[in-house]
Amino acid sequence: MAFDLNLVPDWWPVCQNADCPQSTNCLRYVACQNMPPTLTVWPCVMSGAMKDGSCSFFVKNEKVRFARGFKIMFARVKSRDDIFTMRRELTGFLGSVGTYYRCKSGERLLNPEQQQWILRLFSQHGYTEDLEFDEYIDSYNFERTL
Repeated sequence: MAFDLNLVPDWWPVCQNADCPQSTNCLRYVACQNMPPTLTVWPCVMSGAMKDGSCSFFVKNEKVRFARGFKIMFARVKSRDDIFTMRRELTGFLGSVGTYYRCKSGERLLNPEQQQWILRLFSQHGYTEDLEFDEYIDSYNFERTL
């Protein structure tokens, strides 16, 4: 399957280092190899990032299952106290009220670690059945890793 360059955020550094032993398995290198020849400027990881055969900027070239939204799961919460407490805990975990609402509505994707945290929270409050996010999407992980 062809690599979709449109998925790469314009702020996400790619890598041109073909000499890196990890290059063939690195999403940064694969993305760079798929850049059009007409492109002249893009953020880039420099070759000095590789130390002793490994690179701290390495991102495995594989798709990850992201979740989109948790409205359906949250609608199953019956206790007003649980709704208030869980919303407060989720807001704290996700960093802000705005991020909470963007994640709940599906505007912002949840990575596997965030999904696990949310599922644990629901379980801790006694909600263990039908814990599914609204939708799942397989995509590359272009989260901020710098």
